[in-house]
Amino acid sequence: MQQGGTFLKIVSAAKIQYIFSGIYNVEQKERNGMGGKYIFRFDDIAPNMDWGNYEYIKSIFDKYDVKPLIGVIPDNQDPELQKYAYRDEDYFWNEMRKLQRNGWEIALHGYQHKYVTKEAGIFGINNKSEFSGLPIEVQNEKIKNGMRLFNSRDIKTDTFMAPSHSLDRNTLLVLKENGIHTITDGFALYPYYYEDLLFVPQLFATQRRMPFGIYTFCIHFNTMTKASITEIEDFIKLNRDDIITFSEAKAYATKNPINKLSGTFFKSSLSVKRGLQNI
Repeated sequence: MQQGGTFLKIVSAAKIQYIFSGIYNVEQKERNGMGGKYIFRFDDIAPNMDWGNYEYIKSIFDKYDVKPLIGVIPDNQDPELQKYAYRDEDYFWNEMRKLQRNGWEIALHGYQHKYVTKEAGIFGINNKSEFSGLPIEVQNEKIKNGMRLFNSRDIKTDTFMAPSHSLDRNTLLVLKENGIHTITDGFALYPYYYEDLLFVPQLFATQRRMPFGIYTFCIHFNTMTKASITEIEDFIKLNRDDIITFSEAKAYATKNPINKLSGTFFKSSLSVKRGLQNI
């Protein structure tokens, strides 16, 4: 574990700056704002979750006026997630509408969050999926049902958050058919277009300072400790001016070929890091 963590720490700052800063022009110094920009995203939002952690974290984000992206499961049928405390559907969806009115952005986090294949999909991160490897008709029905449930609850979104980061090219096709044009995932320094969809990269699970680029930190309420929540608050206090919303991140989308190169670099680096962890 230590070996892999050290490798990623080296890659995540000095090496990235050396490799990309000179040829990239640092995307006009982050549109003249200097330094990296950060997005918080929360996964596995459902009627069953650690509501104590949710309320504690929400109070911190409200205190600093930070608006995260949250991945909401339309019809949670994941037996692992169903072990958490339950609040009834009316309470839950009313809470989601309040968050949306207050500027928290919502992504479609799959349909039922049930893993039915062992396919890693186009990102190759986890060998389990709700979507990858399924026929396009089955995937379309899942997305259609999820969007139908969102609409019935007055939840609006055009963003997809794949459970376990696993989706395939059929998923991309059915997302577009159902009015979803943005995905929170991918390997790159900046948002990029692929198959007529906008990908806002998600590289790290924990927050860290970076010299440039757009970074989404992937957080799970259900597994957080008080110490890890305190670390988030400390990061927000020190970096509030560089924390942006998911929508604001879209303005940084680029077709610069170096961004594609950075994606290959990150994917290879993270693969090596995971390999070292498994030694």
